[in-house]
Amino acid sequence: MRGERLISSVDAVARTADVHAREVDTGARLPVEAISALREQNLLAAVAPRDLGGPGLSVQELVTVARRIARGCASTAMVWAMHQGQLACLCRHHGGAPALLDLARIAVSDQWLIASATSEPASGGDIRRSAAAVVAPSDGSGTVALSKDATTVSYGTAADLLQVTARRGPDVAASDQVLVAVLREQATLEQRSTWSPLGMRGTNSPGFRLTATVPEGQVFGDPFADVAGATMVPVTHTLWAGVWLGLAGEAVSRAVKVSRRRAAGRRGGDAVRQALGEARWRLASLEALLSDMAGRTQSLLDSGAQPTAGQSVHTNSLKVAASETALEIAYLSLRVCGMAGYSEEGPFSVARIIRDLSSAPIMINNSQLLDSTAQMMLMERQRNW
Repeated sequence: MRGERLISSVDAVARTADVHAREVDTGARLPVEAISALREQNLLAAVAPRDLGGPGLSVQELVTVARRIARGCASTAMVWAMHQGQLACLCRHHGGAPALLDLARIAVSDQWLIASATSEPASGGDIRRSAAAVVAPSDGSGTVALSKDATTVSYGTAADLLQVTARRGPDVAASDQVLVAVLREQATLEQRSTWSPLGMRGTNSPGFRLTATVPEGQVFGDPFADVAGATMVPVTHTLWAGVWLGLAGEAVSRAVKVSRRRAAGRRGGDAVRQALGEARWRLASLEALLSDMAGRTQSLLDSGAQPTAGQSVHTNSLKVAASETALEIAYLSLRVCGMAGYSEEGPFSVARIIRDLSSAPIMINNSQLLDSTAQMMLMERQRNW
């Protein structure tokens, strides 16, 4: 029964997202209607555990949500997936600190939207390094201040809470980071760049200069490296893969519909059928990979432990494989659909799908992940790769 209710709720969101997807894309605006629908269906709190008032969905259920919403609107699904990663960090790493625990409970009950500010120009896309630092005033006020140039802050203007990475103090290494919870009303956001990308336009992710002063209790006790390793990275990479799999599945579905119409008119050739067959087996392979990784992510979350090097290799590999394979599937579907797929309009168009999937390899650049993966493999010399 829970599964049926979940699918009904998700499909209601997907229908709303689909209705507005074209104007969200063309206007590069936030999918506000779909975000409202997510709130109405209690799906913004999806990852939150039951002891905090959330539904406590499993990782596999979360992947199902991501896939189904993506088929209606990729930007809506990606906003939802990124938010789930941030909410998971708050719910799992509040450490019982009163201020953070209160924020977690309110975020769940009021269906807050949570954004992150992790990237900086000087870090080269490496979220494990910060130039910004937490500064404690000398007046003993019990507050801390921070100022950060963030290259992208997805859906930041709509967020109720921002979770910001910064160095633990002005005199520590760039890798000695903490996560700071900043309420929207505590932050000043000065937009520093425009947002007119190729795809995922509705995520609305320009750069901002963020300044804030917050109570020191809103600084997470766990080092950011621990938060990222145990929760943020495995959750977000798994759910991103769910979004990309949903897009790839929608592209194949459109290619099948085109092929059936051609078969009825006795049109099409061997090359087109081969492209469709290849798209389908690649889709099946990606489905199997994601199903396996959802289980691995669930086990990691259940354990509450830091991932081993081997587990991190699997997480990185999923992100790289899903981002590359989903885009390959979309291009194969384009070959099948032909001009009907190339057009930006019509029921068989895969143009927006391809544009949206083009963001996948550069969301935490695959080359950076591959380099990190190689280093971890060399560290685990005893493992038979």
